[in-house]
Amino acid sequence: MTQERFEDRIGRERDFHNERFGATEERPEDSYYFAVEAAAAAYWRLVRQAAVGRDVLEYGCSNGGRSIDLAHSAKHVTGIDISDVAIAQAKSEAERRSIRNVSFKVDNAEKMELADASFDLVFGSGILHHLILDVALKEVRRVLRGGGKAIFFEPLGHNPAINLYRNRTPQSRTVDEHPLVKSDFDLIARHFSKCEPRFFGLSTLASIPFRRKAAGRVIRTVGEKVDNVLLGLPGLKWQAWITVMELEA
Repeated sequence: MTQERFEDRIGRERDFHNERFGATEERPEDSYYFAVEAAAAAYWRLVRQAAVGRDVLEYGCSNGGRSIDLAHSAKHVTGIDISDVAIAQAKSEAERRSIRNVSFKVDNAEKMELADASFDLVFGSGILHHLILDVALKEVRRVLRGGGKAIFFEPLGHNPAINLYRNRTPQSRTVDEHPLVKSDFDLIARHFSKCEPRFFGLSTLASIPFRRKAAGRVIRTVGEKVDNVLLGLPGLKWQAWITVMELEA
């Protein structure tokens, strides 16, 4: 990739996320994550446990809510994001709450202005699929100390129904996004000594049309039980919507 194309891609991502964080209303598609609440809970549980007493980096921190939530238990939390709008919001909230062990900065996740071996934990939600994966993984590994962990919440790219929705709603994402596919996990394994992915969101997708009704939770609960079986099968797990990955340096 030429430098000009690289800068164009970074500019598109920055502009997209600045617009997103500058908006006053929730995006309609954000409510679809109702179907994978179990994935969000598993992700956050892993992050909270790994962050206690540690130096932590939130890789793509958005407006800083999760970094701020970890402040009471982590040693120090650093949040980076390409969106200067999001970082301004994060800094404002940390200052409003007088939180001193969290810092935020605008930075490029593929070329961070952070020292080698600075963190015990790196975590991020929905960021890797916006990046050149090999470059991003090298950067994450670079800033992790030996034995450190990385935890990510990411979409997968194999389910035909989900991909059809993606193709029909291009305005909801940038042209550079690339949900993870099976071969990406081989790449992850080259950079980390351990990769433990969990898979979420297959049968639970049936709850999305009912997400604003009482029946939605019932349908989702049943779907979670079915998914506990289906997503344990080697072939079907790749049809999931979300993976939660726990990596070790």
